[in-house]
Amino acid sequence: MNNNNEKQISKEEHLVNYIKTFVAIETAIEPFKEQRKDLRESYCENGWLTKEEMRLAVKAYRLYKSETDMDVLSDYVNKCQRSVGRLTNV
Repeated sequence: MNNNNEKQISKEEHLVNYIKTFVAIETAIEPFKEQRKDLRESYCENGWLTKEEMRLAVKAYRLYKSETDMDVLSDYVNKCQRSVGRLTNV
């Protein structure tokens, strides 16, 4: 039973350490979130890109970065569109 308590305490310590580290990272990231927000606002205010264009650019970048197979993704998008009746030319 003592061994079980030690494991429980160890798990709790890991949880506390995880939360402390997570909060530290969140705090460190906050200024960059503001920069990202300012960047979006600047591009929108200057008329360089619409909000939709920026969202699509970020999605495309994330897909590229994750090395998503675009053919497979396209197949899944088409399947989803058909399943909800959004494809009009099928």
